[in-house]
Amino acid sequence: MTKERWIKISELEIEVEIKVHDRGKSWKELKLSKRETKLLTTEQCILLANNPIYSKILKMDGSSDTDDFFIQQPFSLSKKNKYVTELNINSVGISIYCYGNPSYHSNSLGVRFCRKIRKK
Repeated sequence: MTKERWIKISELEIEVEIKVHDRGKSWKELKLSKRETKLLTTEQCILLANNPIYSKILKMDGSSDTDDFFIQQPFSLSKKNKYVTELNINSVGISIYCYGNPSYHSNSLGVRFCRKIRKK
């Protein structure tokens, strides 16, 4: 297994944290409203989950039931209502929940940040 903390996704010009961290903490506890732009978007998650290499490395291939994570809210109405979004992955499939309570927490739900690739 790689010791790298980030994986480069050239197609999206971003790097993504390999491991989900801060499990068991809520969106509110993690103060993610201030850092939402550092979370993956729905579109990015779809590309990663559909790519056999990235999905395996990021455990988005159904191999883990404990690597769910918060993502950016894709809907204005849900954002207005202060709902949060999470990506849930298991052996059956992948689900995106866009109506989460910001105080909700689960032992399998955590955070995976992304960042733009640094130009040299």
